[in-house]
Amino acid sequence: MKLLLILLIFITLFPTTVFAYSSNICTTGSTCASSEVGVFMQGISLACGNTGDCTLNDIMLVFVNTGNYVVGLIGGIVLLMYIVGGVYFLTSAGNTERVTKGKKYLSISTIGLLIVMFSYLGIYALRGVLQGGTFSVSGEYVACTGTDANEGAACDLNSTCVQGLCLSQCEQDHKDSYTYDSSTQIASYYACVDKTHTATSQSTSTDGTWYTGTCQTNLCPGGASTQCCQLNRVQSSE
Repeated sequence: MKLLLILLIFITLFPTTVFAYSSNICTTGSTCASSEVGVFMQGISLACGNTGDCTLNDIMLVFVNTGNYVVGLIGGIVLLMYIVGGVYFLTSAGNTERVTKGKKYLSISTIGLLIVMFSYLGIYALRGVLQGGTFSVSGEYVACTGTDANEGAACDLNSTCVQGLCLSQCEQDHKDSYTYDSSTQIASYYACVDKTHTATSQSTSTDGTWYTGTCQTNLCPGGASTQCCQLNRVQSSE
């Protein structure tokens, strides 16, 4: 018991020494992909995925991803129950028991549909509070499905649908900015980063990524500290 207490005190007082380690899980882009960290954490920053240095935006993104997944799952169940209720009605042939079951399934499905709708609004209201500090669901963002109707529509703060993907204005404005110096193994590109958690020099970087100081505002989702910055990243030679 005493050893456990000493260990907890040591971890509390010296967290940086104990956990100053980069896993280098996320290496394929400016943010972590679902193939690297899973569907619930896709889109989190490299610092969060590799070193655990997560910002409020990263945590918010995990909540939104989880909420969207659960809402989608419930939506599928609601659709199935609507189908079952319809089958009971179509095959009732005047059988009052089957008609009653059909009505029951449709009633439950309608309640489930309302839950899905309000849950969806709640997720985006929560995101609005975390990002902008205001409780609002006006100007609701669309989901990028790859249809022409959603092309160019707002899918997030400072982000629009481009060929089925929700891309920030930063990604769109600097889509051809990626360069790689093979002699130094340093890649340079633009991405949305939280300046309060991103190093300004290679010597202070914990995950091999730092920004040059060239940043632009109002091009990224997130709070005021999330800006479109030119990043440098040391690519592993392995």
